[in-house]
Amino acid sequence: MNRVRRRPQRGRSGADNGNDAGSDEKKPYRPQPKKGAHPAVVIVTLVLLVGTVSMFAYSYINRPTQPKVVIEETTNDKEYRAIQKDIAKSRSLSREVVQMRSDDDSRAFARKWQQAMGFSSATQQKLREMLAEVRNEDGTLPPEYSGYNTDFTTMQTIIGDLAKVAPMFTEDED
Repeated sequence: MNRVRRRPQRGRSGADNGNDAGSDEKKPYRPQPKKGAHPAVVIVTLVLLVGTVSMFAYSYINRPTQPKVVIEETTNDKEYRAIQKDIAKSRSLSREVVQMRSDDDSRAFARKWQQAMGFSSATQQKLREMLAEVRNEDGTLPPEYSGYNTDFTTMQTIIGDLAKVAPMFTEDED
């Protein structure tokens, strides 16, 4: 239900219109003052305002002072994928050589070992050439290229394993 505020009626005599003295002089009508916002709303609004201002100030103070450096890739992605395939092939050739070591056919073993060693050495050389222009003066890779060290480690392990199972003679020595 809506309640309608009514003004006290004027000009009626004998009616109590809020005057204690009952005099003819009437006070003008003044509506009740409006209530303010609930204290919880004020507090939440102030907290949000202070939080927003402080986050803005924090991000403004801690903004980067130097422009972001974009590093261009100096290698071709297709070339690296081909080298990764060669590394996988070197690994499989190395396994085949290790399995053939106990076979009776020493000439086939020697041929397979030479093939695996030549292919693995060529793959390692391709990887070196690909990264030659980005190496530091001391021969190490910069930190942003340190992921390639795992490929070098893999190739060194494969070549080391092949060196351990090297045949007593090769076909060239016959």
